[in-house]
Amino acid sequence: MTDNTVKTDNSIEVYTSDIYRLVDEYIDVELLGDKEQVKESFMDMIFYISDRIPKPSNDNIQLLDDIFNIYIRLCSKYKTLPTIEQFSFLININNNTLSAWGNNEYRANSLHSLSVKKWKETCKRFLINSLQNSKGGDINKIFIAKANYGMVETAPVQTVHPMQIEAQSPEQIAKQYNNTIDVGTAAELPPV
Repeated sequence: MTDNTVKTDNSIEVYTSDIYRLVDEYIDVELLGDKEQVKESFMDMIFYISDRIPKPSNDNIQLLDDIFNIYIRLCSKYKTLPTIEQFSFLININNNTLSAWGNNEYRANSLHSLSVKKWKETCKRFLINSLQNSKGGDINKIFIAKANYGMVETAPVQTVHPMQIEAQSPEQIAKQYNNTIDVGTAAELPPV
């Protein structure tokens, strides 16, 4: 069984998409079966696939969405972060066109805008997951998160736990408030 096939009830191996067949073909032909090289050659593999699949119609957003789902599974399998730009190379649709859809500049009242926003959010979540699971901070990924997804760094907010407040006597409380409470009355207050 190859990496990108599934077995039917009759134990026959089949590809669920021609893209998966082309991935295996690329690994066999271009990488001579060395799957370890896929991560370094992932972009080349995307072009290899793009050159061999029919260009999907811009009108068929369901097909584009299905291809995106295959694309993110390939990214996950071969340890590569997905990007809208890389996906645009796969489907052979200009990245500016996808941006126009996502920004409601074109096809605003269609599923195109929603799909591109979903794709971008998925790419963002892959990046966040990678940052959260990496040892130390990867400055390149942090820069990409800021530049492409508008993310910002924030300083951690210090919270004070009620049990961390230092106990004060009634006299200390009165002194803190410039003796506006008379010490006799303050003495009757329970300690904080």
